[in-house]
Amino acid sequence: MDAAGPNQTTPLTARELREHIEDAFISVSPTVVDLLDAAIRSHARPVVFAALNRLPPRRFESVADVLRELPDLPDGPVNP
Repeated sequence: MDAAGPNQTTPLTARELREHIEDAFISVSPTVVDLLDAAIRSHARPVVFAALNRLPPRRFESVADVLRELPDLPDGPVNP
């Protein structure tokens, strides 16, 4: 694994997903399309897009709201 971040074979974690979508919550409650746009802007890995495409078509109130729809994601490592 690259020290700079996850590589293409590293499993997606809730932490990584959060890093790529949190900017979508700056204004109104985002839709899946808004979350995908945030992931594009942050240069997310394909696995992030795959997870976002599993979400139901609705608005989300918070990152925690998104993560409740993806309960299989591990939390991932915590920064020191």
